[in-house]
Amino acid sequence: MYVIIVLQFLTLKEAKMKNVLIGFTLLMFTQTAFAQGIAQTVDQIEGDLLNLDSDVATLEAVVNAQTALIADLTAVVDALVEQQRCHTRPGDLQADADGNYAGGVDWRGCDKTGLSMWGPAVGGAVTENLTNADLRGANLTLVNIIGVEFGANLEGAVFKNANLAYSDMSGANVIGPDGAQYGKEPTVFINTNCPDETNSDDNGGTCIGHLSY
Repeated sequence: MYVIIVLQFLTLKEAKMKNVLIGFTLLMFTQTAFAQGIAQTVDQIEGDLLNLDSDVATLEAVVNAQTALIADLTAVVDALVEQQRCHTRPGDLQADADGNYAGGVDWRGCDKTGLSMWGPAVGGAVTENLTNADLRGANLTLVNIIGVEFGANLEGAVFKNANLAYSDMSGANVIGPDGAQYGKEPTVFINTNCPDETNSDDNGGTCIGHLSY
């Protein structure tokens, strides 16, 4: 009788131990699977982040390339605008209400080497005048500006081997050699035929005092 009871007790205990072992095994398996799932999720997130970094880098490269392209195009447009400014002729400008051309071209810093203008004083067109023009720093080498109304700003302009015969420069802003001490760029005359047909080299390197014919 006691033996049977003991055997039943042992059998019950073994069954419980088996259940405990099975439960523990299932728990370990579940935890392992969960840990593996987390690891896979982490790997996936890291992969997604790497892909995102790559996408961001690609986008940044595209934006930088577009920015550089815009800068290049802007420079081209600016150069074309500047070129157009330097190639504008007085006659391209609109006349005033009386039909007179102000001649207010903007040739600041432009290279006008070899420019030829023949004004009304020698039978040329009325549009050929430089009244109110801005010629500061312009290169006027080898120009022939004959019989032209020349009321322009000539600060820093350079006349070299130029012919200004019969032009009227009395209203022009001509800066003398001493202009530098006042913060002004002198107007340069080198071997230039002044409006009164005297040579600037014979006038002390200037046409000042010889600005009208």
